[in-house]
Amino acid sequence: MTHNNVLALDLGTTGVRALIVGADGQVRGRAWRPVSAHVPAPGTFEQNPEEWWTRSQEVMAEALARAALSGSDLAAVGVVSQRATAVAWDGATGTPLAPAIGWQDARTGPRVAQLQEQGIPVTTLSSATKFEWLLNHVPALRNAARSGRLRLGTPDAWLTDRLTGARVFATDPGQGSCTGLWDLAAGDWHAGALASFGIEPAWLPRVAATSGVVGETPAALFGKPIPLAARAGDQQAATFAQGAHTPGAAKLTIGTSAMADVHTGSAPARPLPGTYPLALWTLADGARAFCLEGTVLTAGAAVDWLVDLGLLAEPAGADALARSVPDSAGVCFVPALQGLGTPFLDAGARGLWSGLSRAARPAHLVRAVLEGIAQRCADLCAALPLRDEPLRVDGGLARSQVLLQALADASGRVLWRAAEVETTALGAAWLAGIATRVWSSPAAAAATAPPAAPIEPRIDEGQRAASSARWRRELAHARAAALSGA
Repeated sequence: MTHNNVLALDLGTTGVRALIVGADGQVRGRAWRPVSAHVPAPGTFEQNPEEWWTRSQEVMAEALARAALSGSDLAAVGVVSQRATAVAWDGATGTPLAPAIGWQDARTGPRVAQLQEQGIPVTTLSSATKFEWLLNHVPALRNAARSGRLRLGTPDAWLTDRLTGARVFATDPGQGSCTGLWDLAAGDWHAGALASFGIEPAWLPRVAATSGVVGETPAALFGKPIPLAARAGDQQAATFAQGAHTPGAAKLTIGTSAMADVHTGSAPARPLPGTYPLALWTLADGARAFCLEGTVLTAGAAVDWLVDLGLLAEPAGADALARSVPDSAGVCFVPALQGLGTPFLDAGARGLWSGLSRAARPAHLVRAVLEGIAQRCADLCAALPLRDEPLRVDGGLARSQVLLQALADASGRVLWRAAEVETTALGAAWLAGIATRVWSSPAAAAATAPPAAPIEPRIDEGQRAASSARWRRELAHARAAALSGA
């Protein structure tokens, strides 16, 4: 076995994954562990950075063991992570100073509303108000700041710190652009935004290329130092792995949430309603790419909720149970458990069941949830400037045939499901491998991907129009219920 293998470490919201990818594009080993979350009050979401690191070490070791490889077989390590989650730690000791505040945590809602009234474009999804909240509520952060030891970052920066033995404090433009503290055109921290939130530049990571070596792992971690050659946000990495390398190309990732990204070229694009411009990546040669992104806030999280309710034993069983019935028996579900994202940006909307009868069984309810997620993904697609071509789809929930068929029907689009649905990790592997010449170019890496599986619409325009009309009514009810207090 040669050393032309890349290890990708993928920290998501619900778990951490390691993937070992060979130069031929084959996945030689993989491992996954769940990570826990704590919800101390409604609208909050906290995680333990130390647990992230413990689980990360476990999955990296397990993936190597499953591949029958060792550190001497690795050319590089790449990191991809959930975005906008706020992490604070002591740069001298590496100790977290507070629980990480998750990207979907809405505790700063009142502050966001105040800023929006002043015309400042910020949402609860970004990191800026989370960092501000930590600075205002956790004395340990101020103590660390006074002694020059405070570090604030997104999970990629935390993992980069740990993977390099605290020698590298860095992030990339894609992650930076999700913080609300970013100058998109300049590609660096925005001085005015930092001042607005009381954040010193020294507390934030330096900005490095998405694909490029920034340091090495300690020899003790893999038996020899390995270049740390990529860091990226999950959606940016998935876009890269889906081969959306040219303007107009797009992908849809259906995971805990669902996010669609459209490559808009080498300069930021003007946002459309409910969408936001982000940096996609910067390569080692300085080439920059940007995108427009839109979001379905609740996708796979709705399936997890079904498990919490006892309607499913595990999320992986959703598709099989949904396929056991031919339809949802008239049941409709609007998955607005955390509000509605693109194009509505309605934080007050709430989930809604309709069409319930005594005929409804758990299988019908599960199918209705999958179909509701598909309808929201179709809303998302309609809000973005997608080309008239098949839409690339990936993510853990893209394994559901029921969901993808419902999406093809609702959107009227042919879908291409990636053969490797865990494209976030694959993207990190490609980005790291390009930086270390495992692959000579993005095109060379993309050439190793197996062909995608097509899924075509099965209903006609009349059926689609009728289904869409009912969906619009249900969306209106989900939004009105919150306004009325029902």
